[in-house]
Amino acid sequence: MSAPQRNPPSSSRRRWTAEEDSLLGTRSDRTLARKFSRTVKAVKARRRLKGISLVKEWKPEDDKILGTRPDRQVALLLGRLRENVAWRRRKLGIPCFYENRRWTPEQLELVGRKPDEEVATLTGHPLSAVAIKRRELGRPKADPILTCWTPEQDRLLGTMPDDEVARRVGRSKMAVQKRRFRLRIECQRPERPRWTEEELALLGTLPDAELAKRLQCPVRLVTYRRQSLHIPNCPVGQTVQKAADSPSSSASALTSTPS
Repeated sequence: MSAPQRNPPSSSRRRWTAEEDSLLGTRSDRTLARKFSRTVKAVKARRRLKGISLVKEWKPEDDKILGTRPDRQVALLLGRLRENVAWRRRKLGIPCFYENRRWTPEQLELVGRKPDEEVATLTGHPLSAVAIKRRELGRPKADPILTCWTPEQDRLLGTMPDDEVARRVGRSKMAVQKRRFRLRIECQRPERPRWTEEELALLGTLPDAELAKRLQCPVRLVTYRRQSLHIPNCPVGQTVQKAADSPSSSASALTSTPS
């Protein structure tokens, strides 16, 4: 005669494992009840006994923060437990953001050579970690005016007016001047010498582009000077012959230029 089989202990009497306790509050009581094969009432009672509050549901904007900084910082930002943040991150397959991430030799070469903000972006290290590492290496903070210029941009300095260089390299005129002054490069082509009476008389008699080529200056300077004197523009392909100044006549004759 076989011995009577014992019934498995009920969920209310079964001991709680450390793994079950670690999951309390990370998901809803109903979800954990199904996972643990326990009643919702038992899960809720255990959670309250441990002093664990039920976590909020995860939103898409919450998930975007995961892995962008250490779990403890994310937990503070979202008002969650660090364990809950780590669980959610692992579930979504998001790698951990290590606070003490190792610096590679290539990354160390950038420290102090480029602005801290740019180093943080390129290496993935926090901005505070970049500043600390730079001080540990005894390197001064990089000057963005000096470090962000390429050799090609430097070769333009002094070869044309500063505002023209600024337009080409996408910087302000002040940044161009500071860069040129620090590199001790003289402006070999000043903005433009003072306009002579003969040059002023030519404004409006030729298209701006043609007159600028004749005067060897940028077209925009010719256009600006002409407009400031309220002189009408000469159509392309034509020339304007200004009549001699006299009380009885101030008209200008319009002629076509030979093609």
